[in-house]
Amino acid sequence: MKIKNLFKVAFLFLFTITLNSCSSDEESMNPLDDRAFTTDTDTDFFINRDGTVNILVTGEFTDSGIAGDVTRRGFVYGTASNPEANDNNTVTASGPNPVHATFMNLDAGNSIFIRGFFEMNDGTFFYGNEIQTSTDVDASSTRLIAMTIKPDLFFQNSEGITPELQVTAIEKESPIEIGFEYSLNQDFSNSSIALDTDVSGNVFVTTYAEFITGLTSNTVYYFRPYAKYADNTVTNGGTSTASFTTN
Repeated sequence: MKIKNLFKVAFLFLFTITLNSCSSDEESMNPLDDRAFTTDTDTDFFINRDGTVNILVTGEFTDSGIAGDVTRRGFVYGTASNPEANDNNTVTASGPNPVHATFMNLDAGNSIFIRGFFEMNDGTFFYGNEIQTSTDVDASSTRLIAMTIKPDLFFQNSEGITPELQVTAIEKESPIEIGFEYSLNQDFSNSSIALDTDVSGNVFVTTYAEFITGLTSNTVYYFRPYAKYADNTVTNGGTSTASFTTN
């Protein structure tokens, strides 16, 4: 009886060792999937001149290559939860960790859902966490544009003058109009507006100019930058002014 019990103990011991060995072999053949893509809950926005909205998103990823080769990293968005990547709703993630991307020209007034993804070389997708944000945004208290008027004219003849202004900073929202306010009076009473008629798309950090006619000859005019937002708020983008004398 004692010998039989010893055989049972030995058999159970060998069975346990074999089971553990098989389990270890299986784990080595199927390594842990370490892929992760965490999208930050804090996003930023920019309101475009045409009223659409850009959403800026950031995130961090982990991928050692154990689960396969990644052919693309990016972010996907949709108006319903758990969006899946297609040809029209993704942007490529740029930069080293943390990565970033911008969804451009989204319709205003919507709730949207965003998550990071890996596209694998076998055509499958891995998705990270989901965040919710909105394109129903108001920049009236946070937007900024800084402008200076150049002290010298770009062009002048007997028909008119071409002043220039420089946009040095812009945040949160593009104005819908940009140009010059000018007056015979230094306090800009009874002023007129001359818009840059060549603007296409958003107002950017760059130089703007406009040829202004109909001015009285041999007369001093006072100029300052002018911009107007979609809600009809007008700004001069600072305190920069200049005066020019017509021919």
